[in-house]
Amino acid sequence: MIDLLFSDPIPVVQHHYQRQLHDVFASGGGSATQAHWSRPVEGFPGALGKARMLANAVHNLRRQRAERRPVLQAWPSLGLLETRLWSSPNGPRYVMLHDPAPLRRQYGHSERSRRWAAAAPAEHRPTVLVSNDHAFAIARQALPHHRIESVLHPMLSTRRHVDKTARPSILVAGQYKPARNVELLAALGPRLRARGWETTIVGRGWPEIEGWTVENRFVAEHELEHLLGRSWVHLLTYRQYFQSGVSLRAVEMGTPTVGEDTDFLRGLFGAGHPGLVATDGDAAAYERAIEAVIDGEGPSLETVQSDYFARCTESWRVVR
Repeated sequence: MIDLLFSDPIPVVQHHYQRQLHDVFASGGGSATQAHWSRPVEGFPGALGKARMLANAVHNLRRQRAERRPVLQAWPSLGLLETRLWSSPNGPRYVMLHDPAPLRRQYGHSERSRRWAAAAPAEHRPTVLVSNDHAFAIARQALPHHRIESVLHPMLSTRRHVDKTARPSILVAGQYKPARNVELLAALGPRLRARGWETTIVGRGWPEIEGWTVENRFVAEHELEHLLGRSWVHLLTYRQYFQSGVSLRAVEMGTPTVGEDTDFLRGLFGAGHPGLVATDGDAAAYERAIEAVIDGEGPSLETVQSDYFARCTESWRVVR
């Protein structure tokens, strides 16, 4: 693998992603290094903050053009606009589209922005990276002339051990978004509590939900890892999503995920994972899946992580 330079304009949010990317490239004999000139576009409030973030985004665009080795934009701060702007005559350029169709409104994803990006001449088309077939199809529709490649979301090569809770515990982790299936959680929580299992939701913006202990607060990196490691099951209940970094971190902490049978979860755990629930699955279906995972059915997490990491490393060889 190559020695990749990357810009990460949201380094606080993606600190763990950087570690995962480093592990993947190191395992393939290469490296992934954060550019010293990369400036953040997060955490600056108010009108002056927005102006500073825009200035930093422009700074990153200008600095990458001078680099003579491959450069990855780990998060396009200007949305689809950067699938035209993140280009250079000095070497290959890559843009990671985590959410080709964002779950909430984001700058640079309007139809006007999409048309401008799609009309880029060949010399201004960086390679677009996505994480699964679903994301690939949407990116291909939005950017019909770009080179688009699928690479698996990076993962650490090692696992950490944390003692599990005494009773089976189910955790929903991460901030609330409208795409979260609150109705399903409300129907499922009392069923799980009736079995004596602990049910907890931790993250910013969550409403109170029957059958769940809801902690509406920010969760720091180290605490998230501890919560995932202590839990028996990580529960993923989105109506729509492309990937889940929390599910990957759960595997790194020795905890399986139960969720809808999507390209992402099937690609992570394999078709035989008992935690995959049909798209129209109700609370009873999720309860059965959680029970099967708690009972230890399916392949071991050691096998899941080893297999996924090997496939992930191979997938990133398209970056060259």
